[in-house]
Amino acid sequence: MKQLRVLAPGRINLIGEHLDYNQGIVLPAAIDRFVEFDFKETQDSTVLIEALDLNEQWEFSWDELNTSLPAGWKTYVKGVFLLMGFDSHAPLGLHIRFKSNIPIGAGLSSSAALCCGLAFGLNEFYALGKTCMELALLSQQAEHRFAGVKCGLMDQVASLFGQANHLLAFDCISNEIMPFELPLNGAQLFLIDSKVKHNLASSAYNERRASMEHAWELAQVLFPNLKNWRDLKPTELARLNSNLDATTQNRLRYVIEEIARVQAVQKLANELVLLSPDQNPEALLAQLGAYLNQTHEGLRDLYEVSCRELDFLQDEIRAQKGVYGARMMGGGFGGCLLVLASREFGREDVQALVSKFNAKHGLQSEWIDIRLSDGVYAV
Repeated sequence: MKQLRVLAPGRINLIGEHLDYNQGIVLPAAIDRFVEFDFKETQDSTVLIEALDLNEQWEFSWDELNTSLPAGWKTYVKGVFLLMGFDSHAPLGLHIRFKSNIPIGAGLSSSAALCCGLAFGLNEFYALGKTCMELALLSQQAEHRFAGVKCGLMDQVASLFGQANHLLAFDCISNEIMPFELPLNGAQLFLIDSKVKHNLASSAYNERRASMEHAWELAQVLFPNLKNWRDLKPTELARLNSNLDATTQNRLRYVIEEIARVQAVQKLANELVLLSPDQNPEALLAQLGAYLNQTHEGLRDLYEVSCRELDFLQDEIRAQKGVYGARMMGGGFGGCLLVLASREFGREDVQALVSKFNAKHGLQSEWIDIRLSDGVYAV
């Protein structure tokens, strides 16, 4: 009887936050936290899906797939099945079990991993012949149309195209993907999951996306030959700002500054690659950390997607000896802090800070070790 096991990773984004839907280049990577799927052919005429971590299951016949569902994991699953072309004429008899060690709501794209892993598994199980980019676009549409989250394509690309020990320079206009190494030379990246989950995250994300789309529509009216935000000249920005409200001006300023930071980090990464073994990387790592801090400040003050808990955590940890920089990561209003620190900076160094944070906010924040991983694969 046919069986298949699939691992679909979550992701980090080193820098380029909220640029995936703002015509930028982003620098994500898959990480060694996964949604794990087991596919098994059965003799039944139904599909049985078990969400093992939630102790929930959903059994349906193919012609019942279009039924209305409450928000939750089933809506993502339904979206993937329908977008993959499964309906009443689809193959019969399938049992899928899945579980995850990606923290939910931490900004590590557990929903993208769920959609990408399921789509990849169905593609492999039934030999449908779809490319990884087709699966990424399909998984994005599952979030748009069935979960109501107007996400960019970065999360899906990172989950499907990740390479061990590499970041991906993903051009969100051309969809070009350029893997590259980031030698940390005695430094490390890790996460602190704040355990903060504010309910307004999805609606606020969609509102910011809509406001930036409105700004772009206006920019195209004013400057018909403008191709993207990367090409916006200072004089054009000044004219555009005169037609925007103060909130949208701030959001656009963040986008323009973040585009520049991504370019600077790409250049810095190349400088790290070119360092000889006897050269000290400290100055370059300090500059990389400064870029992370600047991104956090922009997300806090201009894009306004941070929250007081994450701001407290970022202020505290960046003051620690051995920490180069830190920033909130993900859509906002909770989730993880991404930290760049010396390799010698360990759990015991951050424990007092975490305890202080937990006592102040009544939370149980968690250190998460990460390694840069391969994208979705069958094992």
